[in-house]
Amino acid sequence: MYTTSSCPVPAALPSADRSVGDTMRFGPFPITETQSFPPPAQAQCWVYVTLNAEVALTLPQNPALQALLHSARARVSVDGQWIWWALRRKYAGRALAKLSGSDLIHALAAHCAGEGRRLFLLGASASSNAQAVQSLRQQWPGLAVDGLAMPHFQTGQASEREAQTQALAALQAHRPDYVVLGLGPAKQHRFAWQLAGELDGLTAGVLCFGGAIDMASGQVARAPRAWQQVGLEGLYRVLQQPSRIWRLFGVLRILPLLALGRF
Repeated sequence: MYTTSSCPVPAALPSADRSVGDTMRFGPFPITETQSFPPPAQAQCWVYVTLNAEVALTLPQNPALQALLHSARARVSVDGQWIWWALRRKYAGRALAKLSGSDLIHALAAHCAGEGRRLFLLGASASSNAQAVQSLRQQWPGLAVDGLAMPHFQTGQASEREAQTQALAALQAHRPDYVVLGLGPAKQHRFAWQLAGELDGLTAGVLCFGGAIDMASGQVARAPRAWQQVGLEGLYRVLQQPSRIWRLFGVLRILPLLALGRF
């Protein structure tokens, strides 16, 4: 098991019903994964969400993500550096690791190789998916890993159901213990939420890791540690992929909320 000691959202966000005990929370998000990884297998296939500013800000317009976070399937860790700082301030003295999908995909591959578990990468482009599978196999000889790049689909359209059918067929054939999903924040949480119920008894968990497959492939470089530690990882991505500039401007909206403690 991987362990680490690391390195409001708008008022309209719905409140969750599971705020019990000493659970750390970011708005409606219960932070269930604070130190160790991966979560243990249970009867239900869990869905792992890495919380960053972009994910937090999309919640009011994302009913599938709301449903997921209110379910027993949800496993939530802190990914974004800004949110990690805010929670460290709010919950002073509490242990909280920053558990990012771009790091955890490698921790998961190591876990699977060591424990004889099977891994499947679902999403990203065909070339990126294939290169990520090859790279992980080279890093961990004997790792049982395969992958599938999903066809383009429209949320809520017939193409989405066709993509889910194709994905489920591949997963039933491969029978992975863990599925890393990389479809982007606009699609992956809905896709994971709808897919997880079909994987009970087959797969321990589906992990929504965004661009982690692209980074594991080497096609997209991870920001240097120094950039990550000062909260500039998003800017580093923009320097590599200028088309992401509007996404960066969008997530900057969360900074005043964090500064005012409105979460």
